[in-house]
Amino acid sequence: MQITTEERTSAAWQNFTQELRQRRSDISPPEPLSLSEWANKYAVLSKETSAQTGRFRSFAYQDGIMDAITAPSVTQVSVMKSARVGYTKILDHVVGYYLSHDPSPILIVQPRVEDAEDYSKTEIAPMLRDTPVLADICGAPKAKDSNQTILKKTFVNGANLTLVGANSPGGFRRITCRVILFDEVDGYPSGGAGVEGDQIALGIKRSETFWNRKIALGSTPTVKGTSRIGKAYEESDQRRYYVLCPHCGEYQVLEWGGPDTPYGIKWDKDEHGEGVPDSAYYVCRHNGCVIHHNEKASPA
Repeated sequence: MQITTEERTSAAWQNFTQELRQRRSDISPPEPLSLSEWANKYAVLSKETSAQTGRFRSFAYQDGIMDAITAPSVTQVSVMKSARVGYTKILDHVVGYYLSHDPSPILIVQPRVEDAEDYSKTEIAPMLRDTPVLADICGAPKAKDSNQTILKKTFVNGANLTLVGANSPGGFRRITCRVILFDEVDGYPSGGAGVEGDQIALGIKRSETFWNRKIALGSTPTVKGTSRIGKAYEESDQRRYYVLCPHCGEYQVLEWGGPDTPYGIKWDKDEHGEGVPDSAYYVCRHNGCVIHHNEKASPA
């Protein structure tokens, strides 16, 4: 079988155009995506970290937090939260976004070195494995690679990730990062990082050379007046998530309420005066509207 000159030319041209398209895709800017858009498009829930695996789908209150972090006009976001609201997943997505979509050096500060190691093993490792856009930038695994450890990881697109414990005096040395993520700050040692000083101040200092730096603090609060996240929240513009009443159309922050308040979570009592959990409902602060369980998905 003979290959003609025309066929050779055609094959060469196809190879050239294919290579050209690849080069163009390599240098073209990424599509403009906010963090919530990136998370809902690319993030994958791993079996090690979620009861429901597969594509991530955010709750509305998570979108506001995520998009504030990636908003160009915002430098610092402080999240004072309750437990079990999906904040760890938000933190995961911040890492994923700034590794793949906007490649940057990232620093995560956990309360202890052991916490940093655990977070790397249980959250970061499965995320890198199961999220295709992150797996693509991990490169080929090597048996011995000093650039890939539990607390330090580098990626083929130039991004890198460092994890430290707030209890490590020397953990912040020789680190320069654009994105600084402080997790569970109320669990940091009260005396700071030894002679090095306050952990949050040390971490923020690591980002001073970046004009577009991003700083996020998150924690469940402890004692009012001494809570780190409480102080950070007080120094912020104190945004809260407002929910629309499906009956009167008024927006409100959902509150627990109490026996002497006309709004909040209420429930019926049986003949013995005991609460009946299955009867719980919410009373609107504005107009006393009763929102039952089957209506709670309606507020937006």
